[in-house]
Amino acid sequence: MNKTDFNVVGNKDNQELAKGIAFVKSSRAPLNVALMVMEMNTKTIPNGVLLDTAYCDNSRTLDYDRDDLNGFFEMLKNNDVEVVVVRSLNDITDDILDLEEFVKTITDMGLWLYSLEVGPVPITVSHAEDFGC
Repeated sequence: MNKTDFNVVGNKDNQELAKGIAFVKSSRAPLNVALMVMEMNTKTIPNGVLLDTAYCDNSRTLDYDRDDLNGFFEMLKNNDVEVVVVRSLNDITDDILDLEEFVKTITDMGLWLYSLEVGPVPITVSHAEDFGC
């Protein structure tokens, strides 16, 4: 599926769903994370994305671990994923420069980044959400 086939507005019943991965920031038990992903799926399916994989960052910090993130990017390369879905861009990091680097890496891989709060994320996200800066 090409990016041009990914439709987040006016999804038709017969439209092919893009394969998505949920990027979840949570230290909750695995069952609770699975429930969070199921809830995310109820919001993404009408927008053309089916979440069939999840990545959970269970660190308790607001920033991500770079080694873990490199593992996430490798996982993306080895799986047939078209969209990375987050509940909030703040789930990735609260550092705007790190966030823009993350978004650029995702888009350079030919993937979409989709936030449940703002929809498809533009390549420059500086003004997409209020980060309390």
